[in-house]
Amino acid sequence: MKKRIVYIFLTLCFFVSVLASCSKTAESAVRPSIRISGAWALYPMMVVWADEYMKIHDIDIEVTGGGAGKGISDVFSNQSDIGMVSRPLKQEELEQGAFYVAVAKDTVIAIINENNPVYEDIMDKGLSREDLRRIFLGEVSHWGELFNINIEDDEIVVYGRADSSGAASVWASYLGGYTEADLQNNSDSNVSGDQPMANSVQGDANAIGFSNMNYVYNAETGGYIESIRPIPIDLNGNDVLDNDERFYDNRDVFLKNVTEGIYPSPPTREEYLVGNGPFEGHVKDFVKWILEGGQNFLEPNGYVGLVENEREKELEYLINGSRHAD
Repeated sequence: MKKRIVYIFLTLCFFVSVLASCSKTAESAVRPSIRISGAWALYPMMVVWADEYMKIHDIDIEVTGGGAGKGISDVFSNQSDIGMVSRPLKQEELEQGAFYVAVAKDTVIAIINENNPVYEDIMDKGLSREDLRRIFLGEVSHWGELFNINIEDDEIVVYGRADSSGAASVWASYLGGYTEADLQNNSDSNVSGDQPMANSVQGDANAIGFSNMNYVYNAETGGYIESIRPIPIDLNGNDVLDNDERFYDNRDVFLKNVTEGIYPSPPTREEYLVGNGPFEGHVKDFVKWILEGGQNFLEPNGYVGLVENEREKELEYLINGSRHAD
């Protein structure tokens, strides 16, 4: 009798376990998910958006980096629902059916090490776009050449990007309509991602590179990150850094000048979310939230929001599923 009771009890436990497992499987099957990959520039912001959205919605959101090129590739191969892209889309991508929505703005900054051999001169006079072009295109090889001074151990070490990078594309465009390949071919070394770029410049006093501003400024303090320093641009090319060109000392002041259009565009750029065709369902809902309540998280995290008429236009494109007027 006891054996029979034990048998019945174990059998009941088994069925309860199976039912619970099936319940969890069913719950998992109906729980929506979103896969996102792409531009390192937007990656930190997307992590914040995903975390905030999951607090108020029953959904799983997975965010990975890899660069703008990977975001596009993953979308077309259906490995991602959303690709993060930090450069204008190419015509061939649009012809393949890419649909995009602008959701934020940020900027690319040229960076050096605080121990650069001509650091004081650069901070006092800045570098013009032509100076930067000559450096990144390999037309000047020593820091002293920029200020007509002779110093030792001042050979410039140029870092570019090895991955398909929106930052590289935008920076090359700013320098004069060049391509990422032009920068790669004239760099001493090419790295993948903003963080490896920042690490490379931190480790070499003679280095120069470029990165998203969030790898230059500390999001909490607004100050510089370790030994990385932004290169102030001599915007009017008069070989002097005028008072209205001195806005790099902290993140808030820099962002203000980006918002007001004083820092040029490019390298200020829009950040895009890209789909393989128009966004639908819970993916569309998430993007819509980003363009509405999600905009409130931009500035605290070092990004610039879209102005109201821009934001409304992007919402219209999202809702209509087309960037063309009817």
